[in-house]
Amino acid sequence: MLEPLLRRARVYAKRSRFLRFGLPFLSFMVLGSFGLAEFTDIRVKKRDEKTHMLTAEETLQFQKKVKVVDVEEELEKTLKELDIEHWVNKRVPRPPGWED
Repeated sequence: MLEPLLRRARVYAKRSRFLRFGLPFLSFMVLGSFGLAEFTDIRVKKRDEKTHMLTAEETLQFQKKVKVVDVEEELEKTLKELDIEHWVNKRVPRPPGWED
């Protein structure tokens, strides 16, 4: 019962150019489209994992701890480190061709 139907289908497939060439081509294109959509979906998900928005708690981890600095204390510390009483004025060499 099934053999005559298969035999008729084979004969019709040999005569019909659509069943020989068109149907495999269209099915390849449709299935290929779904396959490529899956691959691009995976790629986009991986890229989004790398670049995601940080939460407020995560941004606090990257902020520097700011020290409160008093200007006068810094001035005193700098003046202690530098010797401003004993210094020599050194002339900087001029570039070649420079006339005074």
